[in-house]
Amino acid sequence: MVVLLVGIYGFMRQPAVLLDDLRTTLNSKDEEKWQALTGTVEAETLSKALMKGLLKIKYAADWSAGEEAETMNSYYGALGQVNELSAKLAGTTGFTHFICGDLASFPVLPDNNMTDCWLLEGDLTWRSATQVQVAFVNPAQGWQSLLLLERDGLFAWHVSGVELPVEAMLAAYAKQLKSLPHPTLSR
Repeated sequence: MVVLLVGIYGFMRQPAVLLDDLRTTLNSKDEEKWQALTGTVEAETLSKALMKGLLKIKYAADWSAGEEAETMNSYYGALGQVNELSAKLAGTTGFTHFICGDLASFPVLPDNNMTDCWLLEGDLTWRSATQVQVAFVNPAQGWQSLLLLERDGLFAWHVSGVELPVEAMLAAYAKQLKSLPHPTLSR
């Protein structure tokens, strides 16, 4: 009976062990181990799509402000940096920005509120016997991101996916842009 209870405890503890391993790897900036732990998530592909979306929102806002020439130069210049930034957001340098849904401020960390998603501190919830979700809250925005973990075999787990509040992220960025003064509008 005791062996069975220890086995069940070991099984139930493995997702938390993986989360601790992710946190330790992120803090040590061990890029090789990070990629081994998160390689199946395709965070780089997702961050690339999000960055392009943010750029399009900025392009539209700047264009409507009457800054056509500067807008085109800025947009295409920034578009050329998307691949590099996306790789950083998927790696140890920017994953906290990625999971917190705060791509627009990368690489600047918040002055305060270094809690919750910024420290990879989240709530583990079992979706099934083979899948766990870790919910992270962005303390400044109040939105939630999910990191999905799946079981491999009896005791091994891996990161299988991520769910981000994409619509809320894009809406917050658009609102942020509207609150900024446009040079041509203030003349």
